[in-house]
Amino acid sequence: MSDSNSSPPPGPSNWDADDLADRMDDVMQGLEAFRLEVLAKRSKGWGMLGMAFLCSVLAGVLLGAIEPPLFFVGVVGFVIGGVIIHYKFFGSLAATYRSRYKHEVIAGMVKAVSPDMDYQPAGGLAEETFNASGLYSGPDRYHSEDLFAGRIGETEIMFSEVHAEERRTRRDSKGRSETYYVTIFNGILLVADFHKHFRSELAVLPDVAEKNFGWFGRKLQSLGGNLQRMENPDFEKAFVVRGKDAVEARYILTPDMQERLLALRARLNDGVRFAFKQSNVFIGFSNEGNWFEGGLKRPAHDRVQMRAILGQMACCFNIVQDLNLNTRIWTKD
Repeated sequence: MSDSNSSPPPGPSNWDADDLADRMDDVMQGLEAFRLEVLAKRSKGWGMLGMAFLCSVLAGVLLGAIEPPLFFVGVVGFVIGGVIIHYKFFGSLAATYRSRYKHEVIAGMVKAVSPDMDYQPAGGLAEETFNASGLYSGPDRYHSEDLFAGRIGETEIMFSEVHAEERRTRRDSKGRSETYYVTIFNGILLVADFHKHFRSELAVLPDVAEKNFGWFGRKLQSLGGNLQRMENPDFEKAFVVRGKDAVEARYILTPDMQERLLALRARLNDGVRFAFKQSNVFIGFSNEGNWFEGGLKRPAHDRVQMRAILGQMACCFNIVQDLNLNTRIWTKD
């Protein structure tokens, strides 16, 4: 996991990192003591490894005088073995710290700012949920973590980080087969209750064809089938809409909703995707770095780190407000 935290737009003003840190002072002190212990052990370990390496070189020189190949075999074997043992032991300590930070600090932050939200660091959206969104092709390798599930106001919502990959095969110049993986999606997948039963499915995807090929790309869009045109020219340039029911498409994508999706695209990124199905809206958008992490290089009570994590939470929580999901325009059948 990365020690860096990419900072999205800031959260609500009442989410105060200084206040939260003060309220969680006991937790922070215990966690900071553990962090310093991990760093001390890691530093000591590197020192011991360096001394052992020097001793192995001296021993190798003596042995090499008798049998030269023993010098290289001994030194190389020590280096490889020492590095593996070091990272296995101290990497485990670092992972323990990051896990504790999630369970003790981030979980506490979530309960403080959104009591109706449950945070499961080791949990994630099921692969079936990812596939059900229809926003991306089915993965061959799938990982999800940092599951948030609960309510924002009246709206049920859940989201997590997702990394989905597709397996591919290629052959080298000698005809040997090699398997490798290509990322399909790496970011946040969010599912929120739209409070309406849909008769069909509706997808709102980035309009790559028109962006790259202009009027010709616009002509190519129709080849995908079920194309629905919207009246808003800015929306048409940003998105391509696909759905079987033209009436329902306009019922969902009202002029106001189109403006809201455009504003959300501007806040997140131009690769954001939406699917309206199963009475939910599915939203996928890429994120930079690894969100919801406590870096070992920063003090446990570091306010900058806490503000970054609060901003990441707000980036997702605020989608309910961005799309006005708490206003019950429709009644479920």
